[in-house]
Amino acid sequence: MPFGRRVRHLDRAVLGVVLVATLGSCSSGSSGGRVEVVASIYPLAWAAERVGGSRVSVEDLTPPGVEAHDTTLTAGQRADIQTADVVAYLGQIGLQPDVEHAVKDARGKVVDVTAGLHIRAPSGQTLDPHIWLNPVYMEGAVRLIAGALKAVDASGAAGFAAREASTIRDLQGLDTAFRAGLGNCGFTTFVATHEAFGYLADRYGLHQLGIEGITPESEPSAARIQQAAQAIAEGRAAPAVFYEGTDAGRRIGESVAADVGVPALPLGTLESAPSSGDYLSVMRANLGILMEGLECTA
Repeated sequence: MPFGRRVRHLDRAVLGVVLVATLGSCSSGSSGGRVEVVASIYPLAWAAERVGGSRVSVEDLTPPGVEAHDTTLTAGQRADIQTADVVAYLGQIGLQPDVEHAVKDARGKVVDVTAGLHIRAPSGQTLDPHIWLNPVYMEGAVRLIAGALKAVDASGAAGFAAREASTIRDLQGLDTAFRAGLGNCGFTTFVATHEAFGYLADRYGLHQLGIEGITPESEPSAARIQQAAQAIAEGRAAPAVFYEGTDAGRRIGESVAADVGVPALPLGTLESAPSSGDYLSVMRANLGILMEGLECTA
């Protein structure tokens, strides 16, 4: 073979090796070289973004303003779950049946953030998915997501670890603030339209009395409303009705509060991305509102 042709042949061979090495070093579903993460719900998307930084591209399957219970997937989202490097979801607990079915076809790293946790199951109700409203459980979710990112992108492990540690510190600070703020309250039982705060209540020595139950209904039962109103009237529950910050939640909360003659106070359930702020700021706002309604002193 003439020398010139041998050089060109060698160049092509070297280029092929470089391309293979480059492609092999990228995660299988990478977007512009970033790790692709699909999260079933906003708090998990927030955790992935905090830990992943600029090395990740995160898709939140629950649109803003939509109850997580009502999440349905498009064909494109199902395909994204299949090809993502990391899929983070709340396990097979019945919250998002579309997601729970689709993750069975995922080819990447699947992270079940409820694994190993005690999942609440109030009598006569479905499993309670709202683990993210307990900062300590959110710490566990952050650690699991961070572990998955390190596994699929080893070259970014140091950065993931640093951002994981920063996020954990923020969550520990949030937990400390809740323990201090809710440690001395006039009331420990509160009425909530959406029974989403069981894990939070368990963590801080409180008890929630739900009107709608774990899965919000279009209209709460008369029996539940009467039970809540009676608890407030008799002084067994705080003189307020805490409502989920949706149109339906506000309508129900304000109606019940007006009947009992107490204020209606909003609490964020964080089932979808907030219109402003983030996970930490909404949780801090929740703390302030709970302290007001429960008549707590710092």
